[in-house]
Amino acid sequence: MSGIRILKSMRIEESTLSPAQSPKWEIPDIWAENGHCPACGATNLKATHLPDHPDYLSCARCGISFEVENGGRYIRLKYIPDAYESIDAVVHNRWVEASRLSAIISQRRVPASERKTAPPVQELSDEDAWNRALGMYRLGNKPKMIQLTLMQSGVTRERAEAIFVKLQKVAEQDARRQNQKFWILAGVSVFVIFALAGGWLYASGNLAVLMGKATPVPTANKPSTVELLLDLVPDDAKPAIVDLPDTVVEVGRGPGRASCPPTAGMAAELFGGSSTMWQQPGAFAAWQMTNPIDSITVSVPANMTAAYVDNKSMQFLSVYGPATIYNVNFLVISCE
Repeated sequence: MSGIRILKSMRIEESTLSPAQSPKWEIPDIWAENGHCPACGATNLKATHLPDHPDYLSCARCGISFEVENGGRYIRLKYIPDAYESIDAVVHNRWVEASRLSAIISQRRVPASERKTAPPVQELSDEDAWNRALGMYRLGNKPKMIQLTLMQSGVTRERAEAIFVKLQKVAEQDARRQNQKFWILAGVSVFVIFALAGGWLYASGNLAVLMGKATPVPTANKPSTVELLLDLVPDDAKPAIVDLPDTVVEVGRGPGRASCPPTAGMAAELFGGSSTMWQQPGAFAAWQMTNPIDSITVSVPANMTAAYVDNKSMQFLSVYGPATIYNVNFLVISCE
């Protein structure tokens, strides 16, 4: 519920910027307990809380549901039962005073003999409900939101709960597959790094010393290996590579689902940094970023996994998007 309230608070701030009438995003439960239905006068209304939509109230006696104006005395009907179909043309998608709704219903009430019988609603089969839920998941919707949407479309709570459990398992399987792809790519990248380091040791003659097959020749004031590597770095960049800032990861904040960028320029637009930092490691559906001097911020889309080197612990870590990684110098992003 705390996550819903954070999203609601953001929506409330947006709604206050518009002079037009807007719905109240958070309706206290006590309003439902103490309020009266503006159509039939019944008490004990039900408040429904959704993460990405305004709250609304429902009446179990007459069947209407309605939003409440933010800071006003108006309401807007979300659902009009068949008994009140005569007022549909008057109140559809319009704000009306709550105190006038019962009068509008009385004035436009249709005699029972003239009412049309609505055709029965065809219930979704188990297969159709699952296919609809899976399609919504592949479009980037969360399992919990899909469950609520199915219940609003007429699927029973028990069936919606069963579909939610299946979607959770699918999401876990997708996450495991992404992690497997990531560690394969990370292993390839680490192998490349060690191969380059081994080549340098062999070419410099230090490999034999390291393996105990040769004795190092002492030389006065001979620079260390770190100093030799730093000599290859421009003087104005040395402080940055020696004292890298700590890597920080913010999970849940990042781009939505996206396809794998086909070019380095598009990878830079999606992930961050410049196009010169990004390259594809072989035939994998992935992008690698190497920038040993300046730490950058990288955005990880919702359907991708990122493996990165933490600047503080110098260990390989991973995160599943959406996420934002601050102060990173080496990273591999695996596309779905």
